[in-house]
Amino acid sequence: MSPLAACVSVILFSASAYGQCDTDLNGDGTVDALDLTEVLVGWGQASGGDVNGDGLVDGNDLAAVVSAWGTSCPTGQPTEVKLACQSIAVAPFASFVQTFTVGSSVRVGIDPALTPFTAGAVADVWVVANRTAAEWAANDVLQDVRGAAQSITLGSTLSANVFELTGGTTLSGDGNLAVGRGYDLVVDVNRDGRLGAGDLIDGGGDGAGLWIARDPTATGPLQVTTLSSYTASGATSGFTTARLWYPANIASLGQRPLVVISHGNGHQYSWYDYLGTHLASWGFIVISHQNNTVPGIETSSTTTLQHTSAIIAQQATVAGGAINGRIDVSRIGWIGHSRGGEGIARAYDRIFDNSYTPTGYGLANIKFLCSIAPTDFLGVNSANPHAANFMLLWGSADGDVSGVPNNTVAWSFDLAERCTGFRNTVYVHGADHNDFNCCGTNDFQGPSGTAINNAGAQAVAKAFILAALKYHLESETALGEFLWRPSSSLRPAGVSAAFTIVKEVVPAASANVRTVDNFQTQTGLGTSSSGGAVASTVTNISEAIARDTDNTYTWSTSNPHNGSIRATSSDTQRMVAWDWNVSAGMTWDLLPALRDLSSWTFVQARVGQGTRHPNTVTLNGGASFTWVLMDSLGNESRVSSSASGEAINRPYQRTGSGNGAGWQNELRTVQLRLRDFKSVNPLIDLSQIASVRMEVGGSAGSATGRFVIDDLQFVKE
Repeated sequence: MSPLAACVSVILFSASAYGQCDTDLNGDGTVDALDLTEVLVGWGQASGGDVNGDGLVDGNDLAAVVSAWGTSCPTGQPTEVKLACQSIAVAPFASFVQTFTVGSSVRVGIDPALTPFTAGAVADVWVVANRTAAEWAANDVLQDVRGAAQSITLGSTLSANVFELTGGTTLSGDGNLAVGRGYDLVVDVNRDGRLGAGDLIDGGGDGAGLWIARDPTATGPLQVTTLSSYTASGATSGFTTARLWYPANIASLGQRPLVVISHGNGHQYSWYDYLGTHLASWGFIVISHQNNTVPGIETSSTTTLQHTSAIIAQQATVAGGAINGRIDVSRIGWIGHSRGGEGIARAYDRIFDNSYTPTGYGLANIKFLCSIAPTDFLGVNSANPHAANFMLLWGSADGDVSGVPNNTVAWSFDLAERCTGFRNTVYVHGADHNDFNCCGTNDFQGPSGTAINNAGAQAVAKAFILAALKYHLESETALGEFLWRPSSSLRPAGVSAAFTIVKEVVPAASANVRTVDNFQTQTGLGTSSSGGAVASTVTNISEAIARDTDNTYTWSTSNPHNGSIRATSSDTQRMVAWDWNVSAGMTWDLLPALRDLSSWTFVQARVGQGTRHPNTVTLNGGASFTWVLMDSLGNESRVSSSASGEAINRPYQRTGSGNGAGWQNELRTVQLRLRDFKSVNPLIDLSQIASVRMEVGGSAGSATGRFVIDDLQFVKE
């Protein structure tokens, strides 16, 4: 029989007693084209590709290789694979994550689509204190922090292989100044108590496989000293006073990051004790200063710049020299509220543009910006965080920086869209402008019963600002999951489960980000920004500037981006919007250079419902869709957006600015692991993905709706 004829007979092949990994003929850990080559080279001979050991390399051996194509097999090293997971109700029935909160249930999942050699095995699960790669190389003996390993019997499907860790709810999150503690997970397949070939490990590198996080809303482990006021030399006259918080035992801590808080117009520097004390209890040096906001954003940015220089220059004398030598100037974070939130972006822009040269630090020292409900007086050329790590924190019930469509000064999303670095948005339903300080007037604008008030908003601020500071300034990478995972999947204990928190994350452009479509170039509907063909069966599709153009949130067919306040008349941010009432979808073809996703981690996009659209009103709740990947052979794998843990929420039901209910368009990042698609359909070849499709209606998702979409990307972890 010829090799071609043998390929035709593949469908008739039935597995022999040998395992699929016998087809890994070259022992490189994957059944692929190299193994196929060995069969073809040895065709008709008695060895060199004889998979089934019958003394002849023929069609049966070829069929075995093809049927096991893409299988991962044990090599001379343990297999690094994600194991820590949560159970979910839809395929693939396990969501692989890293971070869990103290006291929550922890599960381990073993996917036979990725590790078929484990099917049917009785194995031991070990939870080991995190070791670096070098430590694992020096010591492969397993020692379980729970006192003993846990025996499991593995089935042939992922859904059958999700096991709750005994004692997982009692794992400690005490990491001293770290918000959590890391562990490595090992599945000891041969049960010899050592990490070796054929075993599985989550955390074999320097990072932990499993992270148990303490509550980031809770006070940290350090006592805090507060200096109620000091005078900053060189600051604008009349705006020289600042408050300082620092760890009481700072002399024993070495150098610590500096955080500067810049208040808004009509606010006071003394209104942020809740935040200054909280951050200092976790090891930060924090100041809050008088901010010159009345003249405008330029003067506000100046006082931020001046006070940052002043505390660095005066550290030998402020607080009796207690912080002298303790400020790590290479790690500075700026937090600003309202005009102060725009002011810190302007301050960063002035250094970026070389129009201001600060003393004692430079642009590279500023590792993080957080703007709380920032204004946008200055626009794209001045209120611009550029490539900074940036967080926007904003409340949907804000009565000041309100998001009304007829006043771009009261917009905040547009400032975030200008950021080209790592950015994330935390949009909080029911929070008003002054909930984020102690003492401003109540300006709540929203449906009765939805207000979360100061305590609720400040819990959110403490949790997410701390997580972002630890992530960006202290390299606690596991805390990054707080920034993007839905609250139903990962929620700080001090933040009520009743709160709706809408999170966006867009990573900075890098070799670890592959953008399929951001709608900024190739602006015709038939071509993605990466150059591939785009086709759709949806209705009323519009790819345009993400701006509401008629100054009202009342839906109109002449204003297809109704509800989008992401771009002023000077901005260029584009998105696509479309609706459906029947089964429909949008397909992006991938160019050959983009098709190998075998080493990539996530597919993600930002998706939101269109406010006040008739379909959104009819749906009257959360929306869902399905991602479909198709490889070059036509194999498809489908994973619902519900696997991410949360629906695309209905816009906050605030009224005003036109007829109906529903405030500005809210986008959330929907992120799914690519391995999930392999779990659902083991035949799909992630090295040859020809297209990605978004399906709605019917069995794929919500029966009706309107979506706003941006930033379809593949990302490496």
